[in-house]
Amino acid sequence: MVRSLASVRRALLLLLMLLVLGGGWNGSALVSGAAAQDAPAAALDPIQASRERIEATRSALNSLEGSLSVQGLRGNDLDDLKGRLEPVRRELQQRIDELAPRLASAKVRLQELGPVPAAGAPPEEAAPAAVRAQITGQIAQIEGLVKQYVALVGRANHISDEIAGRRRALFADQVLDRSYSVLDPDLWTAAAAAFKIELRALRYLATDWLAFAAQRHAAWVLWSVGLGSLAVGALVYGAGWILRRRLRSPPPPDGASYGRLRCALEALKIAVLDALIAPLAVLSGYLFLTAFGLVPPRAAEVLQGALVATFILGVGHAVGRAMLAPNEPWRRLPVISDRAAVIGYRYYTWTVLSLAIAAFLNTMHRALFSPVALTVATSAIMALFIGGFVARSLIVLARSASDEDEDSQTDGPSGTLRLLQPLRLVIWLVLGGIIVALAAGYVSLAAFVAARILVVTTVLAGLYLLNALVDAFFAGLRPDTHHAKIVSKTLGLRPNRLDLIGVVIAALLKLALLASAALLVAGSWGTSTADILDTVERATFGIRIGNTTITLWNVVYALLLLLIGIFLARSLQRWISGKLLPRTDLEPSLQTSISTVVGYVGMIIVIAVAMSEVGLNLENVALVAGALSVGIGFGLQSIVSNFVSGLILLAERPIRVGDTINVKGEEGYVRRISVRSTEIETFERSTVIVPNSDLITGMVKNFTHSNTTGRVIVAINTTYDADVDEVRDILVGCACDHPQVLQSPPPRVFLSKLLEGGMGFELRCVVANVDYGLTVKSDLHVSILTRFRKAGVGIACQPWASLARAPSDLVPRPPPPDGSAQGAAEGSAGGSAGIG
Repeated sequence: MVRSLASVRRALLLLLMLLVLGGGWNGSALVSGAAAQDAPAAALDPIQASRERIEATRSALNSLEGSLSVQGLRGNDLDDLKGRLEPVRRELQQRIDELAPRLASAKVRLQELGPVPAAGAPPEEAAPAAVRAQITGQIAQIEGLVKQYVALVGRANHISDEIAGRRRALFADQVLDRSYSVLDPDLWTAAAAAFKIELRALRYLATDWLAFAAQRHAAWVLWSVGLGSLAVGALVYGAGWILRRRLRSPPPPDGASYGRLRCALEALKIAVLDALIAPLAVLSGYLFLTAFGLVPPRAAEVLQGALVATFILGVGHAVGRAMLAPNEPWRRLPVISDRAAVIGYRYYTWTVLSLAIAAFLNTMHRALFSPVALTVATSAIMALFIGGFVARSLIVLARSASDEDEDSQTDGPSGTLRLLQPLRLVIWLVLGGIIVALAAGYVSLAAFVAARILVVTTVLAGLYLLNALVDAFFAGLRPDTHHAKIVSKTLGLRPNRLDLIGVVIAALLKLALLASAALLVAGSWGTSTADILDTVERATFGIRIGNTTITLWNVVYALLLLLIGIFLARSLQRWISGKLLPRTDLEPSLQTSISTVVGYVGMIIVIAVAMSEVGLNLENVALVAGALSVGIGFGLQSIVSNFVSGLILLAERPIRVGDTINVKGEEGYVRRISVRSTEIETFERSTVIVPNSDLITGMVKNFTHSNTTGRVIVAINTTYDADVDEVRDILVGCACDHPQVLQSPPPRVFLSKLLEGGMGFELRCVVANVDYGLTVKSDLHVSILTRFRKAGVGIACQPWASLARAPSDLVPRPPPPDGSAQGAAEGSAGGSAGIG
């Protein structure tokens, strides 16, 4: 019985396994078949979804174009349209990026199938032909979608350009709008009448605000919310004040000053804390008040104006205190006196206060729909106050500098103010322009320029602080500092490599700070650089030459680009030659070559950019140059030859800066190699300009090409009764005892001549530095004369003509280019006769 049950159990198990395997196989076959049937549908679903997205995007663009066609749009309306457009543009680009790999994959699969059979060849099998047709259809659909997306992107870009153009036109109209003149009595009469209207509107606003709040909460709730808002603001301000007191560093003892890095850190700490405490306190109270829904829209706009004014006041006060440190001279970064710091801080804070009050009043005028005359009067008063404070500060600072120059015991701010002398002239011209604009009725332009003066000053002050911090921080990475040694050991870098990395990082940080400052200056007050450029361009005219239209603004912009580009190229060249290359292991001559090439490449790029801005294509310039080359080729032949020779000198470096050479009878140091000529400083301290072609095609003697060693020949005549061996020993001993004479190869003595009056000997030795050849020769003469007299060796007379030497032997040589103390002290190296 048991055996029969076991047999049945085994049979049932076997049947169950067969069913499972069969069902699984059938199930998988069914799933794969369903997948095969649903594959075209799945492939078409993304296509259909993309088409629906295209239609939705087209509808969104139609809506934007319709909104943009409305006349009288304000800046806020255009900003809203721009905000609605940007997501659409990003989505379009995202769709294109998604379709690109799908299209590339389909094309790769089509290439894997191979080419279509040619005519007359056996037909392709049904399965590959069907796959080819399917892939071809997919490629066509994807390419069609991509074309539609690209067309929509172009349409969106056109709408964006139109919005930007409308914004520029609106900005230009607002800035260049002519209203009342400050000399017109009607302005002040209308402003006085409008002021009464605004006071009445302000009372209505307060009444409406109270009624609006009373409808929502009881009186005790309103009092609680108001007191809570004040408490929150006071709490945030108190916490910030306590934090500032705790982080404040005490003054150093004995009237000393902090180091540069400590001063920069203190200034940054003060700038950040003072700029955030008051605005954060006001913002906290505002958010607490609005959280209960007690602020209507118009009142919220007025409160936002107060918040903006607080932010302007806080940032201006913080930057001025961090920069000038009127009461804390021990942490002051700029080198100015206490009096100048107090004067500058006082007038700067007054200008900031004027701008903050004007910003709040303009916001309130806009919220209360005040008459235009009141807004114009507010802007005019702000421009007058800012201009007056700036002018007064310049006058007082000039008097202070004059008084301190007369006081011999005070170094004062004279050096700093002399550096700012050209800038002060520009500021006076700008202030004059503000007065003219106010008198002519362009109040908006005057207010804009006055506000920009303060904005630019604040941004430049912040840029100065951050640059000082970067310089001070990376100055601590110099190889001779203890901090650099610790960091280099920690990172496993050599100190000079760490210094090089620090210089590069500091330069990149400064470039980033400069770009950020430019964006802040150009993009402040709801404007942009394009707005300003368009404003100026509207006042210019264009001249059409062929297919190119050249406007006055193109010429001015090209000149500005040229000047700025030359300044940047020269600055880059100075930075590379003065800071970057000296920290490398390259020899000085190669450093000079690299900096020179960088300077010329930068100048070529700057000129090309300036020419392209005017509309001159480099290809057209090349065609014109090719047409004129036949006529002027002979005239420019020598210039081109010198130019090419200069490039060869810089690349091949047969002659380097600092070498001692002799070319065409002129001997001296190579001081500078340019692409046209080479400057040689002779031993007579005169400069010889040698064309580069003479150095390439002619014969040049380079005494220091491979090394600085040189041979010195000392010729002396003795009488016939002198012992030859004794004379040789004396000469060799004099040479061996001199520290500048090398012992390998050893000095040697030759009996070169048998004259009528005696024997002619030559002492030949090699000196370590050829620049000191004449000094060594003179020392050897003195030593030989002294030892000959002690040994009783007679010196034979010789004709005066045999003593004639080259003029360079009679003139002291200038110090070598390395400027070493030894070279300066012994600046009289041998001439052509002293070097073998």
